[in-house]
Amino acid sequence: MNVAHERQAVRDAVVMRVSDITLTTQGRPVPVRLYRPAHPDPAPVLMFFHGGGWVAGDLDTHDSFCRVMCEWAGCAVVAVHYARPPEHRFPRAVEDCYAATEWIAREGADLGLAPSRMAVAGGGSGGGLAAVICQIARDLGGPDIKFQLLLYPLLDCLARNRSREQFAEGFGLTAEKLEGYVSHYLPPGIPRSHPWLSPARADRLDGLPTALIITAGCDLLRDEGRAFARRLKKAGVPVCHKAYAGMCHGFINYPGANPQARRAILLCAEALASHFTEAGTSA
Repeated sequence: MNVAHERQAVRDAVVMRVSDITLTTQGRPVPVRLYRPAHPDPAPVLMFFHGGGWVAGDLDTHDSFCRVMCEWAGCAVVAVHYARPPEHRFPRAVEDCYAATEWIAREGADLGLAPSRMAVAGGGSGGGLAAVICQIARDLGGPDIKFQLLLYPLLDCLARNRSREQFAEGFGLTAEKLEGYVSHYLPPGIPRSHPWLSPARADRLDGLPTALIITAGCDLLRDEGRAFARRLKKAGVPVCHKAYAGMCHGFINYPGANPQARRAILLCAEALASHFTEAGTSA
């Protein structure tokens, strides 16, 4: 697909229906936004967890990405509006995301979805949440997640590496801003090494879903994404790591102004569609 066609496709992303609904799970409500593709049910499902350092961001800030994935990957997208600080600190975001994923896996067929073909995705802190949900599902025998799409993910809150130093200032997400997010999210007494906060520090990474990890060349989170991809491969997990040189954290949110962002979005959609097709064939 050439650049002109990529630009037009991003503008023209169409879904059949978008609806805001509230899942009642574990005795509390979890709001989600459901995007349905323009083809007959049942549709495979992408659970999406937005970024923003667990503190900022919402369903609207990542609406365009969800719409494009819905159409291009031919899947339903369930974007989770997890509870955030200051009212709700760690581990509430993880609990809401996992509860919503469990609910869709259990009840999604009644909504015209195919939970047997499920993937998770997120960017930044949302990418970290997606990685955590995969680990919890594996450990608890929960939802059968087929694929994890991690966009410049926040995976290690104790990371000390070259990119954390090199891009600490002047590249969008700064070290000071990241520290502010972590301090707002994390209550006293919780170690930053906790695997629900730093999934790259989990004791084991075997048995996890296939992964596509996208990193940005000028992002302070770059090196932990690279390291996580290497650890997944070593653990026997199929993984593709795609690095975008010269890009800053969050670049995929600006496809109208950035050809690399459009290409990254296309890669995401193609990877999801391929794995949904494989899941459907093996089901």
